[in-house]
Amino acid sequence: MTFSDEEYYEVIQKNKSVEEAYQSIKVICNKLQNETNCPEEDVDCFLKFICGKWKN
Repeated sequence: MTFSDEEYYEVIQKNKSVEEAYQSIKVICNKLQNETNCPEEDVDCFLKFICGKWKN
């Protein structure tokens, strides 16, 4: 099932656990970029790579 950006933002605003996860991921991505000095595109690619692999 796919969601629009608006639908995701609505869930983020209404569900504290989802909002906390969203904020944590943003903090971690910013920290990763700052510590490695990599471009934003590399962080995006990394997120795409780990997508679906979080269970393992």
